[in-house]
Amino acid sequence: MLKDSLHNEKELLQRVAAGDQQAFQLLFDRYWKKMYANTLQFVKSATRAEDLTQEIFIKVWMSRERLTAVNRFDAFLYTVSKNMILDEFRKRVLPTVQESGHHVYMESDLPSAQDKLEFKDVETQLNAAINRLPTQMQQAFRLSRFQGMSHDEIARQMNISRVTSKNYIARSIAAIRKHLAAKAGHLTSVGLLLWLIR
Repeated sequence: MLKDSLHNEKELLQRVAAGDQQAFQLLFDRYWKKMYANTLQFVKSATRAEDLTQEIFIKVWMSRERLTAVNRFDAFLYTVSKNMILDEFRKRVLPTVQESGHHVYMESDLPSAQDKLEFKDVETQLNAAINRLPTQMQQAFRLSRFQGMSHDEIARQMNISRVTSKNYIARSIAAIRKHLAAKAGHLTSVGLLLWLIR
């Protein structure tokens, strides 16, 4: 009976939001391989990709109450994974200060100079593209892509209609992609950026 809910994903999400672990397992089984392959593409480590994919689904479970407002789980899942992969880049590149005051890196392997340049490139290019947008479009894009908000949530936050939110996001993506087209020589950075704004 529950397996039939795979054909009605909205019902499945409602069950997960209510704490149904069997329903969550069905979502997990359905999307695991796709999310693992996607994560592996960026972190280049099978072990780390597996860990990150696990963390993505843990985060989904921990915030499962939000699933009642999700219309497309694949889009929601990609938003969660985007944020976690960006966090992973930060962990690889940026030092953190422990209580002892010593700087250490989150990953066991110290990042190379190339890692640092690529990450800086990613942030610089994306921020430059976003900052070129009109203020309202910037806000809508950031709420959507960096905070994972749905169009309904964005509409409420910004006091606009759902249609306007969708329009802002679509126009933002088009403008950002156009801006990034000039950066096509930086394959790693642009590849990540284009994935971030899909």
